[in-house]
Amino acid sequence: MASSRQVLNDGKGVATITMKALLMLSYASLKSIDDILPFYTHLFHGKIPSPDTLMAAKTRFQSIGVADPLGSVTARQALALERRLNQMGGSERIKIYQATKHTSPFVHETVQQMVADGVTELYAFPTSPLYSRTGTAAYYQSVRKALEANGANIPVVEINHWHRYPGIAEAISLRLRTALQWLSIENRSDATVLFTAHSQPGVPEVNNEFIQAFTELAEEVALRSDCKKWLLAYRSAGPAPQKWLGPDVLVMIEKVAESGGKAVVVCDLLSLTENVEAIFDCRIHCRMKAEACGLEFVSTEFLNDSADYIEVLVELIRERIEQSI
Repeated sequence: MASSRQVLNDGKGVATITMKALLMLSYASLKSIDDILPFYTHLFHGKIPSPDTLMAAKTRFQSIGVADPLGSVTARQALALERRLNQMGGSERIKIYQATKHTSPFVHETVQQMVADGVTELYAFPTSPLYSRTGTAAYYQSVRKALEANGANIPVVEINHWHRYPGIAEAISLRLRTALQWLSIENRSDATVLFTAHSQPGVPEVNNEFIQAFTELAEEVALRSDCKKWLLAYRSAGPAPQKWLGPDVLVMIEKVAESGGKAVVVCDLLSLTENVEAIFDCRIHCRMKAEACGLEFVSTEFLNDSADYIEVLVELIRERIEQSI
C-alpha cells in the first residue's frame, strides 16, 4: 500500500509528519468456514453456540457456493478505494484500514495498528449508509474507546449520513430500474417495490434517525427510478419479547398479493455489500414467499465493488475529507 506519511512545515521551521487514514467499519469478515465458531461465539457475547446452531450456520454459508462475500468484497473495496483516492492528485496520501464488529480484525486491533503506524488524522467510515444506534454509533464508540485505551489523541472525523450523497441513490436506482425491466411486461405495471433494511431493536421513537435515513434514501431512489408503487419493510427482526421495527417484509409480500398485485421487487438499502444474511432474507426467503403468494419476484443486485459504486465512494470520501480541513 502507498505510504500516507507527509512532511509539512508549520510555518516556524518545524517539520511535522502527518498520516491520514480511513477506517472502514463493517459487521464481519470470515476468511474460512472454520471462522464460523469464533464468529458466532462473539455474536453470542462469548457463549459457545450449540452444535445444531453451528451446523445450521455452516450449511447456510456453504449453500451460497462462494467464500463469505462480505469479507472478500469489502477487502476489494478497500483496495480499490485506496488506489483511487491516491490517484486523484495532490500531495496528501491516505491509507485505508479495515475493522469489523464480530471478527478479526476487531476495532481495538486495527486502532492499535494505526497508532503503531503513526496515524495522525483518522476518518471513520461505516460501510452501511443508514445511521443506526447498534451499527454506526456502536462502531464509533468502539473507535473512541480503543484510542483512549492506547493513549492516542488522534482526531476522528465521522463520515455520517452518506445516504444523502446523490451518487448513492443513483447507483441503487440503476439496479432497481434493471430489476423492474426484468419483470414480464404483463406484470410490470402491477409491481410493488419493497425497500428493505435490517430491522432495529426497540420502538420507533428510539430509532428516529435510522427511520428518517431509510425513508429519505427510499424516496430518492424511487424518484430516480420513476417508481410510483413502493413501500418500506424490515427484515431479520429478532425474537420476542424484544420489540423490533416493522412491518416485516414477508408480511408485506402477503399484503401485496392480497391487494391484487402481480409482482414484487425487493431492494435492500442497508446492505449495499453482499452478505449471507441479506442473500437469504432478500432473495431466498422473499422469493419463496412471493412464489407461495403467486407473485412474480425479482431482487436488485448489491452494489459490491462495482465501478460506479467505487467512484461514488471516492467522491464522497474525498469531499468529506476536504470539508474537514
